[in-house]
Amino acid sequence: MKHFLLPLVLAGSVLTALGEEYTVYFQQGIKTARLVEMLAPLRTAAPQAECRYVVLSDTADTMAEAINTANALKAGIEELPSLVIGDAQGAYAVIPLPRLSAATLQAARAAATAPDREQQARKRNFDAQQYLLFARMALIHPLEGENLQQCLSTCRALMEHPFATPADKQRLGFQCLYPLLLREYTNMYQGAHTPASEAKLLEAIAALEAARDLDRNSAIGKQAFAERERLRAARRKARTME
Repeated sequence: MKHFLLPLVLAGSVLTALGEEYTVYFQQGIKTARLVEMLAPLRTAAPQAECRYVVLSDTADTMAEAINTANALKAGIEELPSLVIGDAQGAYAVIPLPRLSAATLQAARAAATAPDREQQARKRNFDAQQYLLFARMALIHPLEGENLQQCLSTCRALMEHPFATPADKQRLGFQCLYPLLLREYTNMYQGAHTPASEAKLLEAIAALEAARDLDRNSAIGKQAFAERERLRAARRKARTME
């Protein structure tokens, strides 16, 4: 999944007479004159159009930047610079600016009524939500309280999502659900086990085993197997020290 950092440059995105909304995504360092040149076909086709401009770089270091990254994923950005065309229902077409022309604009507008538009938007949103989940886990410190619960509910929802493949479920189970439950356990542990903390640890182990068993031969399946053995050894050692 390609990651972008999107600090927003406010420039009043508006709906045109055609009901279209335009956003230009571009990389840091591109010359303004070059953008203006590449957008000439849009100015010819929609003279009253105004664009929202979003500058992108390669990493997201804050949640605000990660949210903007997710917006790029939801729009379907794959290369820069690009023009995103949308309406009140959201983005429905992306045109890389080097290929922007009257013909590509006309073809893009047809995407607004494409029979699979909603399906494609849901798939992009699924990818964006996965990205945000991983971003929250990486960027929010300490991960506890409402933030932790939000991550857990999002993870479970994504694992049950119609678009989730077995590989998605295994990745989410091992890289998200298991460590999130382990974090819950760590937050509950206050120097001694309680029935509640022990139950949470067992829940985390069950999530780990479920991820492992989805495909024991995959790279993640092997990692989950090794982690389960590590936990088994650690618990065995802990019992001998009690």
